[in-house]
Amino acid sequence: MTSPKPTSATSAYVTLPTFVGYSASKGPSRSSFVRRQRRLYEDPARAAFNYYRRAANAVRAGRAARQDEVAMRALVNNADERTRPHYAAIAEGWLRYLGRRDPKLVEVGRAKFSLGELEIGISPQLGLRKSNGRKFATWLYFKEEPLARDAAQLALWLLTEGMPDLLPGGEALVVDVRRAKEFTLSARDRERLRPWAASEASAFVTLWRAA
Repeated sequence: MTSPKPTSATSAYVTLPTFVGYSASKGPSRSSFVRRQRRLYEDPARAAFNYYRRAANAVRAGRAARQDEVAMRALVNNADERTRPHYAAIAEGWLRYLGRRDPKLVEVGRAKFSLGELEIGISPQLGLRKSNGRKFATWLYFKEEPLARDAAQLALWLLTEGMPDLLPGGEALVVDVRRAKEFTLSARDRERLRPWAASEASAFVTLWRAA
């Protein structure tokens, strides 16, 4: 599957996880991160298999059937030796996160958001409606490294900006699945993050051009 092309007003296209990963990187590693992403953009066939997609599908299927334990057990049991420890940690974390929660699935869309010359694709894995009726466009973070608060807030900010297309009337939610930890964003944080997100996008485009 090829990567979407940037519009005429933008220079580069990345997904939300890629932009969040870039923001979490530091120093010279940022340049190599962007270089790798540009190589993948130019040759999508080089992209590695995303085994977290299987985890997201299992989470979604478990919620849809309200059989979360069954879905998580199948995820782990059908994994190979390399991925099983990761899936086991994800399964344990997701079930711990749910606890007594019983959020219902709701339809969630996709969005594109432009920050200057950078276009960002936003595709939350879940739409959830909690028991109090509030709806959330939910991005699940599956990686082994804990999700830093700044990175979570950037993801939340992007979800919020894309909300009219994602889940009208909804709110943004990020879950660090392995640690069963959720993040939300206040209106004050949303305004505070805007100039920082723009500066991160500008720096990304500068590195992209040099890659």
